[in-house]
Amino acid sequence: MMFERKFFQRNGARIAVHPRKGESFSMRLITLGGKAEDPEGMEGLTALAASLILHGCMGRPYSRIVESLESTGTSLYFSAGLESAQASFWALRDFAEEGLAILRDCLSHPDFPPEELEKEKNRAISELRRIWDEPEEAASRIFAGKIFPSHPYSRLETPSSLSRIGRENLERRMEELFLASSTFIALAGEESLVERALELVLDALKEGKRAFDIPSPQPGPARHYFHLKEDAEQVQIRMGHPSFPRNFPYYEEALLMNYILGGGGFSSRLMERIRAKEGLTYSIRSSFSPMLRAGLFSITTFTRPENTARTIEAIVDEVRRMVREGVREEEVEKAKSYYIGHFPLSLETTSQVSSLLSSMLFYELGEDYPERFLSKIRGLTARQINPVIARVLFPENLVTVVVGNEQALKQLEKMGEVEQVLNEGGK
Repeated sequence: MMFERKFFQRNGARIAVHPRKGESFSMRLITLGGKAEDPEGMEGLTALAASLILHGCMGRPYSRIVESLESTGTSLYFSAGLESAQASFWALRDFAEEGLAILRDCLSHPDFPPEELEKEKNRAISELRRIWDEPEEAASRIFAGKIFPSHPYSRLETPSSLSRIGRENLERRMEELFLASSTFIALAGEESLVERALELVLDALKEGKRAFDIPSPQPGPARHYFHLKEDAEQVQIRMGHPSFPRNFPYYEEALLMNYILGGGGFSSRLMERIRAKEGLTYSIRSSFSPMLRAGLFSITTFTRPENTARTIEAIVDEVRRMVREGVREEEVEKAKSYYIGHFPLSLETTSQVSSLLSSMLFYELGEDYPERFLSKIRGLTARQINPVIARVLFPENLVTVVVGNEQALKQLEKMGEVEQVLNEGGK
């Protein structure tokens, strides 16, 4: 066993514990239900609720909460993903109980003060409008909104949707989240603190269980999207398609294949072709991001406007070559060496361990997942990986997003029909 761990249920919540002596204590809560469930026209509701939980609870103002946390070096924040909301906590052992009491109070009785709500809405709206000033961020936002066609995963918050959200909407959303039987808790630290943390946090969870009724998205046809940024000296490119969920039985095969394709830095095929051989970019990488219902395969890079079409064509060619020719044994050995060496290093701190344990619970990976993961990685060969590639890479379904100037648009139009995406402005 790589590290000691215990799994059990209490009050309906599923819990994983890593007993560990030391000066720090870490805990992560993941609850089922995220941004993909936001009602149409009120996108951003779950993320706004998460960002406001600490902005006042049980009559305690935000300034006092921040002062209490910062004075002890405690880290506490809430966040929202497409499928879940999370609370992440870290503290030095001697100050953990004080921070955990704040977590309990804010989780169970957030005040959502009207003045804090308006401040946070205005901040979020300003941030959305700022995105369109940054080509890199604009490309990523457009990509996120287009990659899962007509699916809740692609619904994004806008200034108008955020402006509709009121305090009653936030309170109603919090009633749906952090239900005990739909919440997963991972803790790493001294056992006495673990017990005290569970006592405090379980007291804040509401009874009940909820379903996550989001269907699995399917890859759509290849499409080209463009956003005009006249003063952009570089062209931002995002490419990808929907992919497999986290419980995909060939996850490790896909992981090694992606390392070889574009996840392995300077040793990857995309870096060797697009940067080293053709000199089209300084950086390019690919990745898989699996979730409960589906995942995302993506490629991220940038280039000069005059090289837009050439870069995209070279990327598609490399993805097709991967499907057609597969991987070589020497490439697999390099990828295996990376993961075998890197995985233990990712478990050195209490925060890293609690993060892994929470993912194991949320995705139902099994109590012996770390050992099984490394064992499977060690045993994989090119012969086992190659039949999987056509099941996870779809070069004919790649969605392409480009943000750049008029020259980049003309380049993209040579490759087929282009849909232009406008700045959302005040919408």
